[in-house]
Amino acid sequence: MHRHTFASLPSHTTRAFTSTTPHRPPPPPHKYWLNITSTRSTLHSPYRHLSTTTTTTTTTISTPTMSDPHKPPNPSTLDPIESAKRKAAFRAVEEHFNSSMRFVGIGSGSTIVYGVEAIAAHLKAHPPPQPYQNWFVPTGWNSRKVIEAAGLLPIAFDSLPGDAMLEVCFDGADEVDEELNCIKGGGACLFQEKLVACRSKKFVCIADYRKDQKRLCTKWKTVPIEVAPIAHASVLRELKLIGSPDAALREHALAKTGPIQTDQSFYIIDAPFKQLLTSMDDGVWDVDSLAKRIKSINGVLEVGLFHGMNGYQTQKAGLQGGQKPVAVYFGLEDGEVLVRKADEIE
Repeated sequence: MHRHTFASLPSHTTRAFTSTTPHRPPPPPHKYWLNITSTRSTLHSPYRHLSTTTTTTTTTISTPTMSDPHKPPNPSTLDPIESAKRKAAFRAVEEHFNSSMRFVGIGSGSTIVYGVEAIAAHLKAHPPPQPYQNWFVPTGWNSRKVIEAAGLLPIAFDSLPGDAMLEVCFDGADEVDEELNCIKGGGACLFQEKLVACRSKKFVCIADYRKDQKRLCTKWKTVPIEVAPIAHASVLRELKLIGSPDAALREHALAKTGPIQTDQSFYIIDAPFKQLLTSMDDGVWDVDSLAKRIKSINGVLEVGLFHGMNGYQTQKAGLQGGQKPVAVYFGLEDGEVLVRKADEIE
């Protein structure tokens, strides 16, 4: 209960009052802690029957120290998988970034916090030549916060100069096949990730060993699809007709909060498919054919299959950029980094 002391000073006595008003329980301890201390004091009167004892309760609120989720954790505290991601990120940045790059894309994958850490370390050791300024293009709200937390300068995709190309884009993936096709969209940022990749001279992917598979939809069973809210039911119906009967709208863990929404206020549908084929296979759905078929459905904004040409191939063809990575860096369990590269840079 709360205890409140009121002082009444018309004479030399003090009376103590205690309220019994119930209070709300304190919030969960991960937000803040309540520290309650009580002190008792006695006010003596020349007249014994007027002597009183008062109790004062002091409540203080303290906030526990919590790590910033947008900053990289201490390397010594990392588990083997996170350590593998970090080593892959530092290797990728070492081989594909330099301080003279004006515009660099930063993805939204779980590995990107380490990629940004590596970039910040590189810039600290090798400041950009004057009058150069490095700008970093985020693929969503979270990646923007990661950029800012590292002390780097973000620039929105739609604020880029019209003739500007990004020198490189660093991003993660949910799964990568032997032809470097990727499934992306587990973090619901696939539309902006594809925008940035296709505006970059090269897309470099950073992942851990679990993402390295011979075919897509091996361990990551679903293809994320970004859809207009008004069209989600009709998109679900058509997905069932083309071979994904268990396609489902992605919802928050707390059901009453409804479907997850992207930065564009669109919904995400996760559509399970059997293992996708590559150009070397015969069968129903290869990666390119499935991506094009889903994209043709009315109401679909983007598909989480990053396929087709990479940045080197598109530039050679006189185009802007490619959605497939030119190289993928897989952090391994033994601390090594496996690099798979496109034929153009082998």
